[in-house]
Amino acid sequence: MKAAAITNRGGRENNEDYICHANKKKMWCFILCDGLGGHDGGETASKTAAKAVCEEFKKNPRITPEAAEEYIKAASDSVKAAKWDGAPFDMATTTALLLTDGETAVWAHIGDSRIYRITDGEISEITDDHSVAFMKFESGIITYDEIRTSADQSKLTRCIIGGEQDVPDVSDIVTLKHGDAFLICSDGFWELANERTVEKTLRSSRSPGEWLEKMLAALHKKEKEGNDNYSAFAIMV
Repeated sequence: MKAAAITNRGGRENNEDYICHANKKKMWCFILCDGLGGHDGGETASKTAAKAVCEEFKKNPRITPEAAEEYIKAASDSVKAAKWDGAPFDMATTTALLLTDGETAVWAHIGDSRIYRITDGEISEITDDHSVAFMKFESGIITYDEIRTSADQSKLTRCIIGGEQDVPDVSDIVTLKHGDAFLICSDGFWELANERTVEKTLRSSRSPGEWLEKMLAALHKKEKEGNDNYSAFAIMV
Protein backbone atom coordinates (compact mmCIF):
# COMPACT_ATOMS: atom_id res chain seq x y z
CA MET A 1 0.00 0.00 0.00
CA LYS A 2 1.29 3.46 -0.94
CA ALA A 3 0.03 6.97 -0.22
CA ALA A 4 0.69 10.60 -1.07
CA ALA A 5 -0.75 13.79 0.42
CA ILE A 6 -1.20 17.51 -0.21
CA THR A 7 -2.49 20.42 1.83
CA ASN A 8 -2.54 23.97 0.49
CA ARG A 9 -4.11 27.25 1.57
CA GLY A 10 -5.30 27.89 -1.99
CA GLY A 11 -6.31 31.52 -2.41
CA ARG A 12 -7.00 32.08 1.28
CA GLU A 13 -4.77 33.79 3.83
CA ASN A 14 -4.81 30.82 6.22
CA ASN A 15 -5.04 27.06 5.76
CA GLU A 16 -7.82 25.69 7.95
CA ASP A 17 -7.32 22.14 6.61
CA TYR A 18 -5.18 19.73 8.57
CA ILE A 19 -4.03 16.23 7.63
CA CYS A 20 -2.06 13.60 9.50
CA HIS A 21 -1.53 9.85 9.54
CA ALA A 22 -0.33 7.18 11.91
CA ASN A 23 1.02 3.68 11.43
CA LYS A 24 1.18 0.93 14.06
CA LYS A 25 1.15 -2.88 13.93
CA LYS A 26 0.91 -2.77 10.11
CA MET A 27 -2.29 -0.72 10.35
CA TRP A 28 -2.73 2.79 9.01
CA CYS A 29 -4.90 5.72 10.08
CA PHE A 30 -5.42 8.59 7.64
CA ILE A 31 -7.27 11.64 8.92
CA LEU A 32 -8.28 14.87 7.16
CA CYS A 33 -10.07 17.77 8.84
CA ASP A 34 -11.38 21.04 7.41
CA GLY A 35 -11.88 23.64 10.10
CA LEU A 36 -14.56 26.30 10.47
CA GLY A 37 -14.64 29.37 12.66
CA GLY A 38 -13.18 32.87 12.79
CA HIS A 39 -10.21 34.19 14.77
CA ASP A 40 -8.03 31.15 13.94
CA GLY A 41 -10.79 28.86 15.20
CA GLY A 42 -10.85 26.73 12.06
CA GLU A 43 -7.14 26.07 12.20
CA THR A 44 -7.34 25.19 15.88
CA ALA A 45 -10.33 22.90 15.45
CA SER A 46 -8.92 20.90 12.52
CA LYS A 47 -5.49 20.46 14.07
CA THR A 48 -6.90 19.55 17.49
CA ALA A 49 -9.30 16.96 16.06
CA ALA A 50 -6.85 15.34 13.66
CA LYS A 51 -4.09 15.00 16.24
CA ALA A 52 -6.52 13.51 18.76
CA VAL A 53 -7.54 10.82 16.25
CA CYS A 54 -3.94 9.86 15.50
CA GLU A 55 -3.03 9.74 19.17
CA GLU A 56 -6.04 7.58 20.04
CA PHE A 57 -5.26 5.24 17.14
CA LYS A 58 -1.66 4.81 18.28
CA LYS A 59 -2.86 3.88 21.77
CA ASN A 60 -5.17 1.14 20.50
CA PRO A 61 -4.95 0.52 16.73
CA ARG A 62 -7.90 -1.36 15.24
CA ILE A 63 -9.79 -1.55 11.98
CA THR A 64 -13.43 -1.81 13.06
CA PRO A 65 -16.48 0.45 12.87
CA GLU A 66 -16.43 0.66 16.67
CA ALA A 67 -12.83 1.86 16.61
CA ALA A 68 -13.64 4.53 14.02
CA GLU A 69 -16.44 5.82 16.25
CA GLU A 70 -14.09 5.87 19.26
CA TYR A 71 -11.40 7.78 17.39
CA ILE A 72 -13.85 10.42 16.24
CA LYS A 73 -15.26 10.63 19.76
CA ALA A 74 -11.72 11.45 20.88
CA ALA A 75 -11.64 14.23 18.28
CA SER A 76 -14.95 15.61 19.53
CA ASP A 77 -13.80 15.51 23.15
CA SER A 78 -10.55 17.27 22.26
CA VAL A 79 -12.39 20.09 20.47
CA LYS A 80 -14.71 20.49 23.46
CA ALA A 81 -11.74 20.61 25.84
CA ALA A 82 -9.96 23.18 23.66
CA LYS A 83 -13.00 25.46 23.80
CA TRP A 84 -13.03 25.34 27.58
CA ASP A 85 -9.31 26.13 27.52
CA GLY A 86 -9.97 29.37 25.66
CA ALA A 87 -10.19 28.41 21.98
CA PRO A 88 -12.95 30.13 19.96
CA PHE A 89 -16.27 28.73 21.09
CA ASP A 90 -17.74 28.82 17.57
CA MET A 91 -14.98 26.68 16.06
CA ALA A 92 -15.84 23.39 14.38
CA THR A 93 -14.37 20.98 11.85
CA THR A 94 -15.26 18.34 9.32
CA THR A 95 -13.54 14.98 9.65
CA ALA A 96 -12.79 12.17 7.20
CA LEU A 97 -11.06 9.06 8.54
CA LEU A 98 -9.75 5.91 6.85
CA LEU A 99 -8.44 2.87 8.73
CA THR A 100 -6.73 0.14 6.70
CA ASP A 101 -4.05 -2.53 6.64
CA GLY A 102 -4.16 -2.91 2.87
CA GLU A 103 -6.41 -5.97 3.15
CA THR A 104 -9.43 -4.51 4.91
CA ALA A 105 -10.69 -0.97 5.50
CA VAL A 106 -13.20 1.05 7.51
CA TRP A 107 -13.96 4.73 7.04
CA ALA A 108 -16.00 7.38 8.78
CA HIS A 109 -16.81 11.05 8.29
CA ILE A 110 -18.69 14.09 9.57
CA GLY A 111 -19.26 17.11 7.35
CA ASP A 112 -18.48 17.57 3.67
CA SER A 113 -14.91 16.29 3.46
CA ARG A 114 -15.24 13.23 1.23
CA ILE A 115 -13.87 9.71 0.95
CA TYR A 116 -13.91 8.09 -2.49
CA ARG A 117 -13.36 4.35 -2.94
CA ILE A 118 -12.24 3.32 -6.43
CA THR A 119 -12.46 -0.31 -7.58
CA ASP A 120 -11.45 -1.57 -11.03
CA GLY A 121 -10.72 1.98 -12.09
CA GLU A 122 -14.20 3.30 -11.26
CA ILE A 123 -15.61 5.04 -8.20
CA SER A 124 -17.64 2.49 -6.26
CA GLU A 125 -18.48 4.58 -3.18
CA ILE A 126 -18.51 8.22 -2.10
CA THR A 127 -19.42 9.43 1.36
CA ASP A 128 -22.57 11.57 1.61
CA ASP A 129 -22.00 15.24 2.41
CA HIS A 130 -23.63 16.53 5.55
CA SER A 131 -24.75 19.77 3.92
CA VAL A 132 -27.88 21.61 2.85
CA ALA A 133 -26.79 21.26 -0.78
CA PHE A 134 -26.61 17.48 -0.45
CA MET A 135 -30.09 17.44 1.09
CA LYS A 136 -31.35 19.36 -1.97
CA PHE A 137 -29.70 16.74 -4.20
CA GLU A 138 -31.43 13.95 -2.27
CA SER A 139 -34.73 15.79 -2.69
CA GLY A 140 -34.21 16.07 -6.45
CA ILE A 141 -33.94 19.87 -6.41
CA ILE A 142 -30.40 19.92 -7.82
CA THR A 143 -28.18 17.36 -9.55
CA TYR A 144 -25.20 15.74 -7.88
CA ASP A 145 -22.76 17.81 -9.93
CA GLU A 146 -24.61 21.02 -9.00
CA ILE A 147 -23.68 20.46 -5.36
CA ARG A 148 -20.28 21.94 -6.26
CA THR A 149 -21.71 25.30 -7.27
CA SER A 150 -24.69 25.48 -4.94
CA ALA A 151 -24.90 28.45 -2.58
CA ASP A 152 -25.79 25.90 0.11
CA GLN A 153 -22.71 23.73 -0.37
CA SER A 154 -20.90 25.26 2.59
CA LYS A 155 -23.94 25.12 4.89
CA LEU A 156 -23.22 22.04 6.96
CA THR A 157 -25.88 20.01 8.75
CA ARG A 158 -23.34 18.12 10.80
CA CYS A 159 -19.72 18.65 11.88
CA ILE A 160 -17.53 18.24 14.95
CA ILE A 161 -18.31 20.96 17.47
CA GLY A 162 -17.51 19.09 20.67
CA GLY A 163 -20.97 17.83 21.59
CA GLU A 164 -23.17 14.74 21.76
CA GLN A 165 -24.43 15.42 18.23
CA ASP A 166 -20.95 14.75 16.78
CA VAL A 167 -22.03 11.39 15.34
CA PRO A 168 -20.19 10.13 12.24
CA ASP A 169 -21.38 8.02 9.35
CA VAL A 170 -19.32 4.82 9.55
CA SER A 171 -18.81 2.13 6.91
CA ASP A 172 -18.83 -1.60 7.40
CA ILE A 173 -15.53 -3.47 7.19
CA VAL A 174 -14.69 -3.97 3.52
CA THR A 175 -12.24 -6.41 1.96
CA LEU A 176 -9.78 -4.81 -0.44
CA LYS A 177 -8.07 -6.19 -3.51
CA HIS A 178 -4.99 -5.25 -5.48
CA GLY A 179 -5.65 -2.10 -7.49
CA ASP A 180 -8.21 -0.57 -5.12
CA ALA A 181 -7.66 3.08 -4.29
CA PHE A 182 -8.98 5.76 -1.96
CA LEU A 183 -9.15 9.53 -2.21
CA ILE A 184 -9.76 11.51 0.98
CA CYS A 185 -10.26 15.22 0.33
CA SER A 186 -11.67 18.49 1.60
CA ASP A 187 -14.38 20.36 -0.28
CA GLY A 188 -11.84 22.76 -1.71
CA PHE A 189 -10.37 19.79 -3.58
CA TRP A 190 -13.48 17.96 -4.80
CA GLU A 191 -15.20 21.16 -5.88
CA LEU A 192 -12.51 21.54 -8.56
CA ALA A 193 -11.56 17.91 -9.25
CA ASN A 194 -14.76 16.09 -10.20
CA GLU A 195 -15.49 12.37 -10.32
CA ARG A 196 -14.52 12.04 -13.99
CA THR A 197 -11.14 13.60 -13.22
CA VAL A 198 -10.59 11.27 -10.25
CA GLU A 199 -11.19 8.16 -12.38
CA LYS A 200 -9.36 9.32 -15.51
CA THR A 201 -6.22 10.40 -13.69
CA LEU A 202 -6.09 7.20 -11.64
CA ARG A 203 -6.20 4.98 -14.72
CA SER A 204 -3.12 6.69 -16.16
CA SER A 205 -1.09 6.81 -12.92
CA ARG A 206 1.45 4.35 -11.57
CA SER A 207 1.75 5.78 -8.06
CA PRO A 208 -0.29 7.83 -5.58
CA GLY A 209 2.06 10.76 -6.10
CA GLU A 210 1.53 10.73 -9.85
CA TRP A 211 -2.24 10.40 -9.40
CA LEU A 212 -2.29 13.34 -7.01
CA GLU A 213 -0.17 15.46 -9.35
CA LYS A 214 -2.56 14.82 -12.24
CA MET A 215 -5.62 15.65 -10.14
CA LEU A 216 -3.92 18.85 -8.98
CA ALA A 217 -3.17 19.83 -12.57
CA ALA A 218 -6.88 19.56 -13.35
CA LEU A 219 -7.75 21.45 -10.16
CA HIS A 220 -5.36 24.31 -10.96
CA LYS A 221 -7.07 24.89 -14.31
CA LYS A 222 -10.31 25.70 -12.46
CA GLU A 223 -8.86 27.74 -9.60
CA LYS A 224 -10.22 31.25 -9.12
CA GLU A 225 -9.02 34.12 -7.00
CA GLY A 226 -9.74 33.46 -3.34
CA ASN A 227 -10.44 29.74 -3.81
CA ASP A 228 -10.74 27.57 -0.73
CA ASN A 229 -8.00 25.60 1.00
CA TYR A 230 -7.58 22.16 -0.55
CA SER A 231 -6.16 18.96 0.89
CA ALA A 232 -6.12 15.30 -0.07
CA PHE A 233 -4.72 11.84 0.57
CA ALA A 234 -4.29 9.58 -2.47
CA ILE A 235 -3.97 5.93 -1.45
CA MET A 236 -3.34 2.86 -3.62
CA VAL A 237 -3.60 -0.76 -2.48
